[in-house]
Amino acid sequence: MRRQPKTTLLAAILVIGLCSAAVAVSGVLVAAARQSRVELAAPLLLYPVAQRTNGACPAGTRGITGPEPACYQVTEGIVIRRVGGTEVRELRDGSHGVSLRLVGPDRAAFADLTRAQRGRQIAVVIGDQVITAPWVDAPITGGEVLITGRFTRADAQKLVGDLTGGRS
Repeated sequence: MRRQPKTTLLAAILVIGLCSAAVAVSGVLVAAARQSRVELAAPLLLYPVAQRTNGACPAGTRGITGPEPACYQVTEGIVIRRVGGTEVRELRDGSHGVSLRLVGPDRAAFADLTRAQRGRQIAVVIGDQVITAPWVDAPITGGEVLITGRFTRADAQKLVGDLTGGRS
């Protein structure tokens, strides 16, 4: 019977060790990615705006009254219940915004929504309140929602708290 050279045995042990390490690192990365998701305390509703009129919404209208006051007549949108994380950001004009990292199918749904709404508004709603209704200049495909509205830092931090229930 012929014996295997020590170098072959050593190479086999090294390959097995490297494979085991790769599996362990992959497991840690997957676990970390799952833990970084934040369940929103209040769902974030993103509705395409079909029409905006001044004043409160008349009774029976499928619309949401915004803070201006304005009536945002909306169509079927998307509901975001969890995100990869939230962050308050200072914007170029000195105001602040809230950045949300989308995860899973919400990334694609948001990209589709912004593609369809190019040149039109999207109402960003929490509860029954329009937080902001930005115009979509271009499709947003990177999976990040930036909610702006000339917020102070305190306003943006409150919005994060309202969204996450204090978990960010």
